[in-house]
Amino acid sequence: MSTPAGCTVSRMDVKRGLFSVWEYAILKAKKELYRRNRKGSESGMKVKSMFCVMMLSLLLLLLAGCSTGEELTEWAAGKANDALEVVGGGVQEVIDDLHDAEYQGGPFENNLDAARAYLLEQMQEKYGIEFTVVGDEDLENYGLFAGATYTCEVAPVDAPEQVTTALVSQSMYQDVRDSYAVYFFKEEAEAPVLALCESKDYVIDQRISLEMPGTEKAWTAEDGLERFLLESGAYVKLVLRFTDDLDTETYATYLYDFLNSVGPLKCNLLLQAKANKIYIFHEELDILGDFDAGTYTVENLKQEIETFLSMGAPQ
Repeated sequence: MSTPAGCTVSRMDVKRGLFSVWEYAILKAKKELYRRNRKGSESGMKVKSMFCVMMLSLLLLLLAGCSTGEELTEWAAGKANDALEVVGGGVQEVIDDLHDAEYQGGPFENNLDAARAYLLEQMQEKYGIEFTVVGDEDLENYGLFAGATYTCEVAPVDAPEQVTTALVSQSMYQDVRDSYAVYFFKEEAEAPVLALCESKDYVIDQRISLEMPGTEKAWTAEDGLERFLLESGAYVKLVLRFTDDLDTETYATYLYDFLNSVGPLKCNLLLQAKANKIYIFHEELDILGDFDAGTYTVENLKQEIETFLSMGAPQ
């Protein structure tokens, strides 16, 4: 049987997770074998059931060893279905069963109340204060191997304005992942960015927010801003607002000046700019790394703005 281009399968890929799916597939095959045997088709079904198990395992191997996403899934499922038609069932049914199956051995049960209680307990242990759910929450089951994942918006009971998104799962992320630590450093990190904006007459308004990816690490204020910015992946998101109805060269001149002024900042930036209620610029600036303002010119910034405008950049 041929495989799609770009598909590679390693021995390590086979070893990871294969035991569980093999055990599950054998159970399914044995049940089918028992049912068919009662109808007098024992000898033929033994071969066909074992073939079913082998095809299911091959499907897992293919999915583990390739990275072509939905196309590969459809391809592998189709090949397995072709082979499994002789036993009257498709692999998609088994895939659905695997997705709907309950994960065994997780730190919380697959229901909203249990997941919520577990996450809030984790947050309290991590930061030493009590949290509560203040916004959206979602519990999604990813099946036998990954289990359920719970995400929600939480805030300290005594500081409901300090909202963060938090996540736990029954398998990979049993330790809560969140970005609450931004509140330890928010004012100190944002102040220099605000001062820069206020020094530019062409910036008529700005939105500034310290942001970071969710993490299991329990940051504290004692870790210090410099270390936090270097090690956490945190950055300052800055949206500049310019006067409406100016020409693109003027906007490019504003951006050129601003980009040549961010060097002294001690944080990375996600810089955006808006005029006429649409975005005209969006770029990540690795100021703590290899950022070089010398790579920008008014002309290439003008072209970038025109590209944004021609694409109908989102408001």
